[in-house]
Amino acid sequence: MRALVLDRVHRFDLKELPTPDPGPDEVLVRVTAAGICGSELAGFTGTDGLRRPGLVFGHEFLGSVAAIGADVPTGGGLAVGATVTANPLLSCGRCRLCRLGSPQLCPSRRLLGGHVDGCNAEYVVVPAAALHVADHLADPAATVFAEPTACALHAVGLTRIEPGCSALVLGAGPIGLLILEVLRARGVGSLWFTERNDARAAAAEATGAVRLSHASTELAARVHERTDGLGVDAVFDAVGSSAMRLLAATLTRPGGDACFVGLHDADAVLPWRDLIRREVTCVGSFAYTPADFAAAVDALGRGDLEFRGEVVRAPLADGQAWYERLLAGHPASKVLLEPGAGADVV
Repeated sequence: MRALVLDRVHRFDLKELPTPDPGPDEVLVRVTAAGICGSELAGFTGTDGLRRPGLVFGHEFLGSVAAIGADVPTGGGLAVGATVTANPLLSCGRCRLCRLGSPQLCPSRRLLGGHVDGCNAEYVVVPAAALHVADHLADPAATVFAEPTACALHAVGLTRIEPGCSALVLGAGPIGLLILEVLRARGVGSLWFTERNDARAAAAEATGAVRLSHASTELAARVHERTDGLGVDAVFDAVGSSAMRLLAATLTRPGGDACFVGLHDADAVLPWRDLIRREVTCVGSFAYTPADFAAAVDALGRGDLEFRGEVVRAPLADGQAWYERLLAGHPASKVLLEPGAGADVV
């Protein structure tokens, strides 16, 4: 099979690798489309601390079942040819955190395309338990966005946001855009966002959200005008820079929620005395639970949630070029690498 393999920092090679055989409890999937995630851009530049040369990247995908392991129970639509996606976060299922319902925090967790070869290839092997069959849904192809949508659902679920509340999302990249979409679907009354890129901002405005200036002084003034000086009920930092984390902390109203999702900077200084005095709840959001992933598959497939950003479809062979373009600032919200597909914008 053909696979995009990290040869060294800043360099992929398209290689011919043996097609893997599924183990007894695994399924072999023929990849239809594999999304490029922002975390993989950091892996490409050698700054994420996880991905290493020799690895096949990719953890967001849509495909069809090519072979089923000997011990995999059939049923639920699982059969050769079925359209599927899969939860790429692999946890042990036995440790205390897994048993407490937080497998995304499992100390032994592994990520498809991070710890083991991923889906930037013609075929990928995944545990049968991680599979989600999508053929019964109205729009199976939309489930290619399940992984980032699950991240957004998890982040919103960690806050106390309710219909009629106000929310601000800092950054309208793929995760920020999907957080806006989840908030829209949940009936948030006043929905605002910041984004430097005009093309991405247009996609965010399609959710009904209002764009505010990303300049910190002007942003603070506009927020206070719109909230009678109190601040926002819930602020989501989908960037992760020191400046955005500080804004999230300071623009949340007393008693509100500041949710930190972005991972751009390793560290940041926050005004802890002020946060304590205003009783702001600060929560970090990492990945998602299996229930979040299942909910994302269903919501996308039914059309309850929609990925509204610009999507570029490109051949797997163009992966190197698209990683470079995204790092150079291309406005696409998501690039889907497709074995044998021609480049297209949808």
